[in-house]
Amino acid sequence: MSMKKGSHKILKSVALAGALTATGAVATTAHADTTKASAPVQGVASTDQQLTNLKSQQTANESAVASSNAATMSAATTSASSQIADLNNKIKERQASDVAVQQASQASAIAQVNSEAASATAAENASYSQAVASQTAANNVALKSAQATIVTEQQKNQETAQENADYQKQIGDLQKSHNQTLTQLHHDNQSQSSQITDQIQKANDDIIKTHNKQVADATTKFNDRVENTTSMLRKAKDLIVNDNKLVDEKNKINVTAQKKLNDDKNKLMNEKEELNKLENHETDSIAVTSSFVDGWKDYTQIRKYDNETLYLPKKKYPKIWNEVHDACIQSKKLNGDFHANPDDEKVPITFDANGVLSRKDIIEATKYAVQLLNPLREKIGITPLKITNASIDIATEVAKDYHDADWDTWKDGHDGKVLNNIAKEWGTDFVDEDLAGSSVFDDNSYTLADLKQMVYQSVLMLLFEGAEDNNDMGHTTSLLGVRADWASTDLIGVTYTRGTNSMHFNLIEDGNSQHVKNVRKRGIVRAAGSSTDKTIQGDNYTEIKVPEVPDYSTLKAKVKEQIKTQQIIVDNDKNDVNTSQNNLNLAKTKLNQDNKDLLNKQSILAQLQTDRTKIINNFVNDPNNVKVIQVLQSHLEQLNKKLIGQKTAYNQAVTNENNIYQDKLRKIKESHDQKLVDIKDQPTSLAELQNQLQAKLDTLKAKHDAKLKQITDDANAKIAAIKSQKVNDPEIDKLNAQIDQIKSDLAKKQQELDSQYEALKTKNQAEYNALANKLNSSTKAVVNGSAQQVFTSRSGKVAYVIPGHQSIATRGAVKTVSEQNNSDSLSKEFQSQNNNRLPQTGNQSSLAMVLLGAAAAMFGVGLAGKKKEY
Repeated sequence: MSMKKGSHKILKSVALAGALTATGAVATTAHADTTKASAPVQGVASTDQQLTNLKSQQTANESAVASSNAATMSAATTSASSQIADLNNKIKERQASDVAVQQASQASAIAQVNSEAASATAAENASYSQAVASQTAANNVALKSAQATIVTEQQKNQETAQENADYQKQIGDLQKSHNQTLTQLHHDNQSQSSQITDQIQKANDDIIKTHNKQVADATTKFNDRVENTTSMLRKAKDLIVNDNKLVDEKNKINVTAQKKLNDDKNKLMNEKEELNKLENHETDSIAVTSSFVDGWKDYTQIRKYDNETLYLPKKKYPKIWNEVHDACIQSKKLNGDFHANPDDEKVPITFDANGVLSRKDIIEATKYAVQLLNPLREKIGITPLKITNASIDIATEVAKDYHDADWDTWKDGHDGKVLNNIAKEWGTDFVDEDLAGSSVFDDNSYTLADLKQMVYQSVLMLLFEGAEDNNDMGHTTSLLGVRADWASTDLIGVTYTRGTNSMHFNLIEDGNSQHVKNVRKRGIVRAAGSSTDKTIQGDNYTEIKVPEVPDYSTLKAKVKEQIKTQQIIVDNDKNDVNTSQNNLNLAKTKLNQDNKDLLNKQSILAQLQTDRTKIINNFVNDPNNVKVIQVLQSHLEQLNKKLIGQKTAYNQAVTNENNIYQDKLRKIKESHDQKLVDIKDQPTSLAELQNQLQAKLDTLKAKHDAKLKQITDDANAKIAAIKSQKVNDPEIDKLNAQIDQIKSDLAKKQQELDSQYEALKTKNQAEYNALANKLNSSTKAVVNGSAQQVFTSRSGKVAYVIPGHQSIATRGAVKTVSEQNNSDSLSKEFQSQNNNRLPQTGNQSSLAMVLLGAAAAMFGVGLAGKKKEY
């Protein structure tokens, strides 16, 4: 329990005790109009008086104890507050002193860190300056000798090829030398082992000769076993030689298979890259139905007998018109959006000052139109369109003259005057024209792809105008060349002008007319009578070839088929590599197994030699013979040791040779890889060399900056760690411990006083209950016609006499019980806090106790406000 709650409990008890009089009435500071409680009735005076007197005496005792407790705690609290204040002052003094010491220590430590950082920075700057100077000098030397340093890509490729060839030769030479060494070691080992074996055999023979005839049979059998094992041993050695040859052979096959796999993989990758490039191209063409072609073929038959027909009028030829009309509707649906060539999107188109498209762009637009139209003309059986310098120049003049005339094609259509004048100047019968509305090229940001898109959309619009009802298809007959013979055209020029914002398809006859012949003869000079005598691009009649349209679908299909075939080859190569690797592994496994078998046979032979001595000794009984045998056996043991030593030396020599071979192989590979890197890094231009040299300086700068940043970061981290250190003052801990002890002692004292007070109340209550039970446990009296009820209070079990409708005196006002139900003098909070402590003997009686509690709380709050909290 805290000091605050403990003090409040004692002070409240004092207030409750002080609110009672010896007669049981409430002692208040009521106004003059307060009504006192009526006296008890005579019939019950003696019993109630005994209880009242006892309770009065008990209340006085409890009040005295409560007052004494309050005074004791007040004094103790005052003393504790004074002691705590002194201790807090000492803590503040210690803290101020600690801060000063800490600041001085931190300042010194931070200064040391800054000094070390400055030294490190100076050292790094000096080191960096020296490194830059050295690298700059080296760069200058490299730049002066740039002529010898810079190589071409061809030289680099040649050096790389030469290095790869040298590398393969080095590997082959090393492998050859390694095999020769192993063969020589094997041969030497066989030779020396054979000599030692012969000596062992002789020693065995000497031992056998000393044996008596009794051991002759055993010796013969034993020698047979030895000879058989020796023969098997020789065969095992020969097998090892063959195994090594087989491993070499399988290894070469594996290397060849792996190289073929790598080459075929590269080829497959190249074909996939080619397919990826083709995927970005898609060529547009005009798709038509067979009925479209058949319809215009039928029309060409009619025009043979109707040489005046230029169009396909519905009224004149309704059957064919309906056929072509339906075909146009269906064919139009077959053609989708334009597909731009990615290369065309990179080529800008240009206009001259008059808004006329440049000559090169006119040629490109015309070529594209011919690529779209000629396949259709060929299907129908019409002569394909051609392009000449003359047709391009005529189209150029048409666009220019339209622009100069400020002609509005959207309003007025064709400018016949311009077309007739140009035909006259060029000496041809007429210049035909098909116009198509198009987008506006209002700035210089458009490309060849945009121009071709307009050509594509214009051709579709003109070709399939027959899809419209009652259209006479004049543009279609012009572009397809199915008009009457006198109006047929074979040359074309296509252009665009900003003045008309439309596509011009100008078609010219290329027959045998005199006018055309004159044009051919004159070459670059225009017909007589022209307003000006202009020079054009070369021979008028020189044909401008239209390139064939690449069939990207066929190309893609072809490449895909190649990829499919190449993938099969690669898969087969992988199988070949796996097979060759498995064969190589099997050969190596056999070699290892045969080596183990050889060692086993050698062990068997050695064991036989050992057993032979034991067998012979069984037949040797004579001590003299034993001595002779011992000498021979000693010599034999030396020879056996020598044989074992020879075998050990041979195995070690093979191991050493293998280690040397692997080391040389590794060094050759490392040298080869480094040479390839050096060749690749050789600069191919002075700029590249300068970039490489500058990169070295940049690297030095980056490392320098990183080092400086690291120095700064380290210093800042150390300073932050210094500043974050906390002062550890044991004296402050001791002072805080004393404060905690004072508070603990004060709380303990409060608990002891509360316990004593509660014990007194418990004792008094027991005495009162005993007397009440003895006299009458439940007494009622009638006063002025109203019933009196006996209640006990929470603080002292005091009896209260409350008339049924008697007014209760409260501080500053007098209210009846019925009025009190709606009174604001008691807060809901106070009622809720005391509900669980009030007796539940009736609504009116309970409310009276609430009012009594409120009066007591008023006094208690006044006293509690003077205590000090900790």
